[in-house]
Amino acid sequence: MFLRDLPPVAKHGLILGAGVLLIWALYLMSGVIAPFLVSLVLAYILNPLIRALERRGLPRPWGVLSLYVAGAVLGILVVVPLGLIIFHEGQVLIQRLSAVDVTQLAQQYREQARLLIDRLSSDPAWRDAMSTYLTQEKIQELAAQAAVAAKTFLASAVRGLFTFLLTAFSSVMTLVFIPLLTFYVLMDADLLYDRAMLLVPPVYRPSVQRIAREIDTQLSSLLRGQLLAALLFATLMSFGLWLAGLPFAILLGPVAGAANLVPYLGGLSTVVLSVVIAATQFGLSEVFVWTMAKVAIALAIVQAIDGFVLAPKVIGETAGLHPLAVMLALVVGGSLFGLLGMILAVPTTCILKVILGELYHELYDQI
Repeated sequence: MFLRDLPPVAKHGLILGAGVLLIWALYLMSGVIAPFLVSLVLAYILNPLIRALERRGLPRPWGVLSLYVAGAVLGILVVVPLGLIIFHEGQVLIQRLSAVDVTQLAQQYREQARLLIDRLSSDPAWRDAMSTYLTQEKIQELAAQAAVAAKTFLASAVRGLFTFLLTAFSSVMTLVFIPLLTFYVLMDADLLYDRAMLLVPPVYRPSVQRIAREIDTQLSSLLRGQLLAALLFATLMSFGLWLAGLPFAILLGPVAGAANLVPYLGGLSTVVLSVVIAATQFGLSEVFVWTMAKVAIALAIVQAIDGFVLAPKVIGETAGLHPLAVMLALVVGGSLFGLLGMILAVPTTCILKVILGELYHELYDQI
């Protein structure tokens, strides 16, 4: 065949061009191949468990089957009931927000702001400061605007979240397709890897295999660690918000855990949603103040556990990334690709770290 007679540079160029065309085609078909990508990610995360079972003498087909049986039992006993509770809380929250009378809520805030101003006016220092920087009309206007913005923001956010979830999982084909694809990928994971390596020119194959092993070691541990940390963060946050007396704690916990896949976003989203829910539920009252004080304590404890225990274990020890590198990656990823870029920032940085380290050794170890 004439391709065999081409010089090595031409062969490498053809392989590189084919790879670029493949990536471009996958991008164009991103909406169609989304289940395939989800299946690949799930299989990549679960494959180390199958390998561990293989090392204990269990054949791969039986290991995959055992994992599916355990997942089905866990789903029936835990995931489905918890999902129904979260879905119910989301529906109740949307109904309550839709039933809120914005005019009445704004009037309530104006009255409470007036009482607060009258109470603070008895102190000369506060009175002078308010007369200079804050007027009663301005505070009332800000309170009214905050009430309207709170209702609009939370209602649209919760409704958008549930619309996204329903759209993503309403298709029966998707629900059946993803587990089925994941099953086949897990069954033939080693074969797929070997076939992929055949696409690499033999002269580069040892280096690519070495880089792939290093990326696999760090990335698989990072992804499993992030998922485990998000699950623990969600559980602790739900429990803490429930102890604080905040409504819809079971709903807010998983939302915070999912947001915490982006470092530092879980705590921020919890603060915003807690303030909005407490403000619409209790108004500007002593109950609101005490509830938010308890929420702040719970959030501080959970955030401390996440910042000093979970994040260092997952990102520091597993990926070997400095916090400054993580923050820079989040800023760059968010500015370029939005929320998706922030979610993929840490794994992408981990991959680049391995590749750049290999290039550095290839360039300078030869000198």
